Amino acid sequence: MPTGCYRETVWGGGAIACVQVRHFMRKVFSLLVQILGLLLPRGAKRRLFGFALGWTIGERTKIGCSIILCANVCIGSNSRIGHFNIFRGLKILEIGNETEILNFNHFMARKDAEWPCTLSLGSNSLITSHHFFDCGGRIRIGNYCCVGGRDSQFWTHLLALGPSGTRQIEWRELAIADRCYIGARATLVHCKIPSDSVVGAGAVVAKDFSTEVPGLLLAGNPAEVRKRFDKPLIVTNQVKRTDTKS
Repeated sequence: MPTGCYRETVWGGGAIACVQVRHFMRKVFSLLVQILGLLLPRGAKRRLFGFALGWTIGERTKIGCSIILCANVCIGSNSRIGHFNIFRGLKILEIGNETEILNFNHFMARKDAEWPCTLSLGSNSLITSHHFFDCGGRIRIGNYCCVGGRDSQFWTHLLALGPSGTRQIEWRELAIADRCYIGARATLVHCKIPSDSVVGAGAVVAKDFSTEVPGLLLAGNPAEVRKRFDKPLIVTNQVKRTDTKS
């Protein structure tokens, strides 16, 4: 048995403690690689992250001063992650092409081996700044979506009643279809939103609207359908780039 594992076994952790030590060392290694990447140009940073961390990053994608502690990372071409974002504990991070995540967002996941801990963000979408995402379950955001304003929250877990009558924490999926807009300070709780819909500022959405026809205005606490749009809503990424060098 390796010396490090034996030491952890003596201290009472056994095999679980060995796994925890390996996970901790991976996080430290990932942080060191990302710190080194801050000193490199964009192209060299992409190659470093791909070689050292196993990430898949498309051409002309830019990653700013952010912390990404995820097991599997796949980012499309010409996308951008801004500064001071934290991705912590995710098993899968998927970001499409031409998608942007601005600054000061927090993406966290529960330390549970059986939970999916997944964030999937489509192409041509935008997340502005100062939002919180509970990615312990699964969050799916479609193409041409915009999480606007600031201080919105996305939750994928709940306290449920188990088979034996005891309360337990369970995960759920939160799904936002294509071409949706989420207003400032909205709270989405493991809900499903159809395409071409708008969630009004301050709304609390906590149920499945995916069986409704596309094109809804959801507002209020709890959120209800306030309006149905006759024409499809088109949300495009309005943040323009001037630097297209690889």
